[in-house]
Amino acid sequence: MFKNLTNFASAMKNLTQLGPQVRAMQLKLESARVYGSSKGIDGTVNVEMSGLGIVTNVDISSTLLQPEHKSTLEHLTKDAMNQANRAAKELHIQAIRDLTGGAEIFPGFNDMLKNIAG
Repeated sequence: MFKNLTNFASAMKNLTQLGPQVRAMQLKLESARVYGSSKGIDGTVNVEMSGLGIVTNVDISSTLLQPEHKSTLEHLTKDAMNQANRAAKELHIQAIRDLTGGAEIFPGFNDMLKNIAG
């Protein structure tokens, strides 16, 4: 039991020392861009996000703006956003791995990162 507490305390100490590197990672992810694109017969939807998953731009083919293409627009937008979101998660996870050097910060940490990527 105490061994786990010692390991946990050591991990927390290491994480607090990473503060400046974590902030640098956040700034890098804020400026990074990932993209998602979904194309249908009637047009294309392109989504741009930051590495933190913030939508920074959406481009929709003008043909999709017609009322009869509403369901197609919704479907293509969902797909493009999900694609960009997956890319942002992967970028974020890679940044965390780079920061930690791939170390297992606590038992199950690396498995947790795999699950986040989905």
